[in-house]
Amino acid sequence: MKKHPTIELLESLNGALIYALEAVTCLAIFYLFYHFFLRKEKHFHFNRVFLLGALVLSFTFPLLEIDYNPANTPSVLNSIHAVGNEVSSEPIIEAEKAYSYTITAKSQRPFLLWWEALLILYIIGTFLGGLKLFIQLRQFKDAIWYKRHATRFKDSYFLVNTDGTLPTFAFFNYLFWDNTAELSETEQAQIVAHEQAHIKQKHSYDIILVEVLKIIFWFNPLMYLYKMLLEEVHEYAADRSVAKNNGAGAYSKVLVQIVFKRMGLELASHFNKNQVVKRIEMLEKPFHKNWAKFLLPIPIAALLFFIFSFEAVLDTSKVSVKEFEIETASQLVLEQSPEPAIGVSDWSDFLEQNIVYPQEAKKAGIEGDVELSFSVTPQGRIEGLTFDKKLGHGIELSIIEALRKSSVWKPAVVNGQATTAKVSLPISFKKA
Repeated sequence: MKKHPTIELLESLNGALIYALEAVTCLAIFYLFYHFFLRKEKHFHFNRVFLLGALVLSFTFPLLEIDYNPANTPSVLNSIHAVGNEVSSEPIIEAEKAYSYTITAKSQRPFLLWWEALLILYIIGTFLGGLKLFIQLRQFKDAIWYKRHATRFKDSYFLVNTDGTLPTFAFFNYLFWDNTAELSETEQAQIVAHEQAHIKQKHSYDIILVEVLKIIFWFNPLMYLYKMLLEEVHEYAADRSVAKNNGAGAYSKVLVQIVFKRMGLELASHFNKNQVVKRIEMLEKPFHKNWAKFLLPIPIAALLFFIFSFEAVLDTSKVSVKEFEIETASQLVLEQSPEPAIGVSDWSDFLEQNIVYPQEAKKAGIEGDVELSFSVTPQGRIEGLTFDKKLGHGIELSIIEALRKSSVWKPAVVNGQATTAKVSLPISFKKA
């Protein structure tokens, strides 16, 4: 029976909420690692890659669904996976209950159910976020258009003189320059070099990526924190680029002398933005390489990948060896029936454990009974194996391989002498 569209919507909403919680968890773990191990390091390009990677991986891992068999995985990892997936063990929204309601003479369906209000709120927030980004981008487009006559192309970027209408900042390959600011030639050169570093290192792409993610996940407070961290790393990287050529001391003086102004265009990378004290401290901090901190994110990312991308799937397929039958000529009376030397029960258990249910057969949905027969020779060997009923997809080959490994048999006895007897054996394959 097909589900009601509202029930399907609720189940999708439930999946979206679980996805959001898992993504927030990943972001939080990556942030904690960054805060305690990387934030005060001077490996700015590595920190930038880490933050961008954390964003991408945090929103990607929960989307992936990779099946694995817990039986083949160490118990420690299974425990970690179980704890990490507690959030999705129970649905956040019980679709049937959230959709159904009772109508009596004194009550009726409310104007908005809570989940409907939640969905409308998300749509409104997403719309407003998209509108805000559109307006900001339009502001840059308009600024470029109105200042097109004051724009010059030089050294792979466009220099736009703002004549005091806008402060100095960089956005993509545009450097907006407040040519009315009273600065010495040295200060001008260092500020331009700082903004050029933003352009060359393509920091605007990072900001746009975060802004797009903020539109989709506007309710996630960590998105705003990650944007702040990226902007911080951008400023440190640009500062170091200038300090390499002009010296940390001289550049620090420029930072102190510049009057900091608040920007209205939040997307831009601009010179007058971060706290000057932090930037000076980072400039003067000695540079040390710590390879352990570079390698530590790898196991953390791998663990999060395992927790949020892998789904435990128990292999419930079963191979059952049924009771075999002995076929003899009608005139012969067996004094002793043939049987495995290790005993019927142990032999059946051995086959069930050693007959591999081929993955090819499972994927194809193959299940049922295989009927085979073979002869037990006077020496106790199995010969003349034939399949009276086959399933294919590698199942028969798996049976043959298991029989080769099995024990010899005790032969049938007629009139005190060992003789050949035929055995019919059904084996059942069931997927679940």
